Amino acid sequence: MFYNTLFVKHALYLHLYIQNETKMKKILVLLVSAFVCLTASAKVSGIEDAKKGDFNLGLQLGLPAVDKFENGDDPSAIPNLSLDASWVLTSGFINTKAFGQNGAIDLGLYYGFCHYWYDEKDWDETLNQNIILVRSGFHFQFVPKLDTYAGAFAGANVWFWNAENKSTGAETDNDDTDACFGLFTGAKYYFSDAVGVKAELGHDFNEDNYPLISAGITFRF
Repeated sequence: MFYNTLFVKHALYLHLYIQNETKMKKILVLLVSAFVCLTASAKVSGIEDAKKGDFNLGLQLGLPAVDKFENGDDPSAIPNLSLDASWVLTSGFINTKAFGQNGAIDLGLYYGFCHYWYDEKDWDETLNQNIILVRSGFHFQFVPKLDTYAGAFAGANVWFWNAENKSTGAETDNDDTDACFGLFTGAKYYFSDAVGVKAELGHDFNEDNYPLISAGITFRF
C-alpha cells in the first residue's frame, strides 16, 4: 500500500512538472515569436521618423544667451523666440538589425530673436539680438515616434543697441554683427504624423550667444 501511494505521488509530481514545463515552453515560444515578428517588422519598415522629402517647421522658446551687457549691466530679457525650417535630403542609408533602415540628413534655416532691456537711474538701454543660421543635422531613431538628432550650425548674430538719457532725451544707437557657429543636439516626439514636441541643447563656439536650452513644438509636412 505504501509503495502504491508513493508511486501515485511521484506520478502526480511528474504530471505537474510536465504540465509546467509545457506551459513554460509555450510562453517561451510566444516570446521568441513576438521578438522575431517585431525584429522582422523593423527590418522591413524601420522605425525612422525622419524620411526623405519631409519638410519640418519648429517654434521654440529658449534661455536668453546674454546675461550681461558689455558695460557690466545685468539686463532683463524675454525668452529667445526661434523659428526653424528644415528639409530631409536623404534617409534610410544605414541598415541595422535592431533598428531597420535608419539614418537621415537634413538641411535648414534658423531664425532667433531676443529682446533685452536695462533701466537705470539716468539711462534706458535696449538690445535686440537676431540669430540667422544655416543648420544641418544627422537623425537616428532608436524607438518609434522619437526622432533624435545632432548637427552643426553657422551664421551670424546681428545686434541693435539703443541707449536713451532720461534727463536730456539724447539717444545713442549702435549695431554689430558677429559670426556664430557651433553644435546642437535634440529630440522630437511625435504625437501624430504631423505634430510633435521638441527640445534642444546648443552651443556657440564664437561668443556663446546661442540659446543653451530651448523647447517647443514641431510640425511635419
